[in-house]
Amino acid sequence: MRNKLYLLGLVVVLLFLAFFLLEKTKEDATEIEYWKLSLDRIEYYPPTEQWAERTGEKFYSKPFTISVKEGIKKGEKFFTVLNKDAETGKDIEYEGGYNSENTIRDFGTYRVKGTEEILEGIQIKESLQLGEDSPKLVFYSGNVSKTLRIGKKHSLGSTRVILHDGAVKNILTSSTYLFDRFQKGPQDFRQKSILTLNKEYVKEISYIDENDTSIKIDNTPFESNNIKKNLWRRLSGEIILLEPKLGEDLYRFMTGLKVETFPDDENGAGFGIGDILAPSAEKSEFSLASVKVLISDGNEIVYRFHKETTIGDKKLTPVIRIINSNFKEPPVYVVANAFTQISAAANAIKNAKAIVKPAKTKPGNTSRKK
Repeated sequence: MRNKLYLLGLVVVLLFLAFFLLEKTKEDATEIEYWKLSLDRIEYYPPTEQWAERTGEKFYSKPFTISVKEGIKKGEKFFTVLNKDAETGKDIEYEGGYNSENTIRDFGTYRVKGTEEILEGIQIKESLQLGEDSPKLVFYSGNVSKTLRIGKKHSLGSTRVILHDGAVKNILTSSTYLFDRFQKGPQDFRQKSILTLNKEYVKEISYIDENDTSIKIDNTPFESNNIKKNLWRRLSGEIILLEPKLGEDLYRFMTGLKVETFPDDENGAGFGIGDILAPSAEKSEFSLASVKVLISDGNEIVYRFHKETTIGDKKLTPVIRIINSNFKEPPVYVVANAFTQISAAANAIKNAKAIVKPAKTKPGNTSRKK
């Protein structure tokens, strides 16, 4: 009797494993590659107000574009986010962040859970919400373009109905998270970190301000006990080896810079004000300092810091970033004390003295005379 119970238990376990593996295989099989493209850009177009009211969906209300550009940064793709500013009527373009990169990658190899071709003469059901007034994405790869219209979200929320609107129309079942990203605007796709490093390192930092403080330092990375460290020298004035903390402070303050507010954020006061506080001209009455950072991969980024301002209840410093002299971003705001820290670190480097190593004691005769 006991053996039969053991055998029955074993059968139950095997059936459970078989069911689990079958379901996992079935789940994997539902995700199929629909297209594979090397994307140049994605254009987003919002739905009409009627579509939004009818569906209760809150997709972003204005168009914007995510692009992949060559020739801006050396040795890597450069992602940008572009939209038209309603206040000034100007095109606004910033470097794209991880959300832009992920979106280009996910739609470059676009996977769906199911497809159904729409035969000629067959009308699409209104309940699928796939009309001319629905949100739209247009994908460009060289001379090829493809259009997807965003439709109804399924009741469980993990998938959506999508229309591939081409010569042959297909209704797709697709993961909803790919499209829900576009419920947020271009700010969510921009790069928030002002100085990003992956495998590269900072090779040189140059600083000059309105008080004629001018310093330049370089870096020679090394490893000690499997820990990566930086060795900083001051190249301006007397060339000296710096106390590690002096170089690391300036390095840390620069790499720690983050965008606190964009001018077109709800609390950003708009680009009209931003362009006054941080004009595109190299010199202005609002300029405080410029910092140039040379990266080990050959890329060079210039940061122009402008006078502190108060927007709402925040004290902020406007900054303009220029990449390799050929891509200048509109202003962003960082926390006000960020520049104070950078300026103090630069002045400490300017006033630094050379590291004095203790002299080595010459070996001598230490025996006592008797």
